[in-house]
Amino acid sequence: MTPLRYLFFLVLLVPTRSMAQTDPSTLLTLDEFYLLVQNHHPMAKQANLMTQKGALTVSQARGAFDPKLMSDFDKKTFDGKNYYDTWDTYVKIPTLLNVDFKVGYERNSGINLNPENSVPTDGLYYAGISVPVGQGLIYNQSNIQLKKSKFEQESIQNQARKVLNNLYLDANYAYWWWYENYQKREAVNANLQLIQVRFEGIRQGVYNGDKAAIDSTEMLIQVQQWHNNLNEAELNLQNSLLLLQNFVWSDSISLHALIPRHDTTTQNENLDSYLDWAIANHPDLKNLSIESNILELDRKMSASQVLPDFTVDYNVLLAGQETESPLFSNNYKMGFQFAFPLLTRKERSKLKIVKIKQQEYDWKIKQKNREIMNKIQQSYNKVYTLQDMIEQQLAMQINYESMLIAEQSKFDNGESSVFLLNSRENKKLQGEIKLIELQAKYNRAIAELKWATGKLNEEVQELIP
Repeated sequence: MTPLRYLFFLVLLVPTRSMAQTDPSTLLTLDEFYLLVQNHHPMAKQANLMTQKGALTVSQARGAFDPKLMSDFDKKTFDGKNYYDTWDTYVKIPTLLNVDFKVGYERNSGINLNPENSVPTDGLYYAGISVPVGQGLIYNQSNIQLKKSKFEQESIQNQARKVLNNLYLDANYAYWWWYENYQKREAVNANLQLIQVRFEGIRQGVYNGDKAAIDSTEMLIQVQQWHNNLNEAELNLQNSLLLLQNFVWSDSISLHALIPRHDTTTQNENLDSYLDWAIANHPDLKNLSIESNILELDRKMSASQVLPDFTVDYNVLLAGQETESPLFSNNYKMGFQFAFPLLTRKERSKLKIVKIKQQEYDWKIKQKNREIMNKIQQSYNKVYTLQDMIEQQLAMQINYESMLIAEQSKFDNGESSVFLLNSRENKKLQGEIKLIELQAKYNRAIAELKWATGKLNEEVQELIP
């Protein structure tokens, strides 16, 4: 660590020097503020609901494979005669391969019963299977929809992460604006007290005849000027507290009683680690990848529809009093259905459209990847530049302090004027405020870097106990 960087860390402590005698319960760190946002903000609760909705989407798609109990009953009576009673009750069990199993019981009677519905007196049990040999065996609407629902769940989770990522960036801005205005108010107020002490000393010197009256006027202007600066700092602090309240939805927390605490520890940011993380985990890139995977499912579905629609049905029949094993019985019912469009123009065109969409998404992914990488690079450059600016501002601040001390010494010896002393004082105060602004910008830039990478939300989630 360079000497300037070490001094930078020491200077970070200067605006918060009064906190050493402050009740720790009144201090609010950024991490603690994030947790308040996570626990109380409506958008955070909305993100949790989005995650629940994603899980229900998969459950809904699984419902297509739930067994179904079905019953068909028809009865006709006319002129006191029972024409027919038909009753067919069965359980149908769908599967992922679109092979449907069916187990049921059929009982029919009547003087005008259709002969094909004739069954033994005790009824007829049956167990069957329906197999789509061609179209729909591997890829069909139900299992494709289930796979899509899993991708949709992941997409919704990514959307929730993106919502939280944006929320925490806005919260970060609000926190550091509050921190900046609080530290400015503290700095202006502390320095105003020193200026007032100097003003009283000079005014006393005028009364004693040691100082010129114009020196008292010059010093009074300085006091008035920094009184106005203090009023402006108080106004900005109050406004920043109002913005902060937009993120803390809890009536039990009084922000006016809290003090922002800045953690002076930092770490060297590694650009490559941010780039690698974003490639693998950025919500926007993951969503585009998910949409590409959904298109691949559409392509497989479209390719399967080019095949003939050929379904085979087979049912084993067993009478109520039959004792022979159905596996060795000649009692069965079977059939098949076949359909195939001669030109398949609809199916082939749909397949080509899906392939074109896949190419479009490949280009979208490449474009978004470049945009994200450049955004991360820009954010990293901002962090790096602000670090250098803070070090330079710190060096300037040390020089301002030295020049003010020297000017004060000359003034005490009668070799300088109040005007020059105030000028040195103003430069020192402006430099202190500039340093506070740079510190706030630096911390906001760190959040922007994490936001651009998509990991700001991930780091906040790690704070949750």
